[in-house]
Amino acid sequence: MRKVSSDIAIQTAAAATVSGHLFRASLIAKHLALAAKNSRALVLRAGEKAAGLKVISDYFDELAGKTISLSITINKKAISISRSSVRQWRTQTFLDRMNKSQTRLSGSKARQLDLPIEGGQHYLTNLISTLRSELRELNELLADIRQYMQSSNVVAVTFKLEATQTGEFQPLLEDMAKKIDNHSNDIKYHITSSQNQLAQFQI
Repeated sequence: MRKVSSDIAIQTAAAATVSGHLFRASLIAKHLALAAKNSRALVLRAGEKAAGLKVISDYFDELAGKTISLSITINKKAISISRSSVRQWRTQTFLDRMNKSQTRLSGSKARQLDLPIEGGQHYLTNLISTLRSELRELNELLADIRQYMQSSNVVAVTFKLEATQTGEFQPLLEDMAKKIDNHSNDIKYHITSSQNQLAQFQI
């Protein structure tokens, strides 16, 4: 029982760490959205010189919106997992105490604890099943947002190449592309860190 309680404590701490990473990722996603909107406005100002950048800039704007939405969903899921882990830890602690009490008792007094122990065990089993399902869902969401960020990195390179055709707007547009790329990499770092935390669980 002691190992199970220890595993749950590690799991609870990991879920809280993931939640922290995802909260920071959602804040960076807002900066990404702002950079995308700024690049879009700059492309419009550049006019015909930046005609080839309009589609890319619109893509960044759409990508930023999806990223923010997905980050919020992911963070809510991580918080839910953290709370589920705490409930699991509390239930396991309750069962540990009940089992210890039962071993010290005998006869009818010991049997009186059978029902609450059985109920607690059933509740714990359901919690574990729900938590594993939530962890799988979180992993899928993390994979989705990481894919978005990888796409953003690729498109940022194209953006820089197209910016060379915009004359006096080139330095500003290249700076915008760099900001978008940096924000994407920062988000990807937090997503990768979250995935590494989750990798230690059998889900």
